[in-house]
Amino acid sequence: MLFSSSIHSNISIVLLVVDTVTIGDLAITGQHLGAALESEGFEGVDGILGIGPVDLTEDTVAGEDTVPTVTDNMLAQGLIPSEVVGVFFAPTTSESITNGELTFGGVDDSLTTSAISFTPITSTSPASEFWGIDQSITYGSATGTSVLAETAGIVDTGTTLVMIASDAFNTYVSLTGATEDETTGLLSISADNYENLESLFFNTAGTSFEFTKNAQVSFY
Repeated sequence: MLFSSSIHSNISIVLLVVDTVTIGDLAITGQHLGAALESEGFEGVDGILGIGPVDLTEDTVAGEDTVPTVTDNMLAQGLIPSEVVGVFFAPTTSESITNGELTFGGVDDSLTTSAISFTPITSTSPASEFWGIDQSITYGSATGTSVLAETAGIVDTGTTLVMIASDAFNTYVSLTGATEDETTGLLSISADNYENLESLFFNTAGTSFEFTKNAQVSFY
């Protein structure tokens, strides 16, 4: 559901290497990679793929201003028509179901149900250093009860959780009657409260994105 803390992983980069990286049928030459001697929190995976912003790499490598991301290099090498990454994710009940997709160079129109909306990067630091946007959250409708007044936040593909400020989290709890589940640390809602649960709306740049009540809960 909604959670107010983050998940941390640690990685110790000990060597910078340059190699050819293959993503799908795209072979990216001269890609900089950080090779790690030790890491924590990456069980079952080989590492992480950073897709920017590239300014985050400033002064991280001696003799380099910034280190191009795979998306930067794909565009420079003519592998993609535009510097766009489409991210698709859908809930699933089985690990065998492929429920996510990355599209480099555009958007997979077969996975969209409406026109793509564009939102400018926020000017508020530190969110402006990432893929940060300004948005508000309301409950019940786009102009309903305020859960979070417009503020800067970060769009992050590193988690499937929606993390909000503590005061907004407490407002959501009050509106829904949810309680903390001691086993998972997430929120739990009774069957009666679920029947009365209303949609959450994330409002940004004049567009509202609806989280129906089914999108707010997991059944187990």
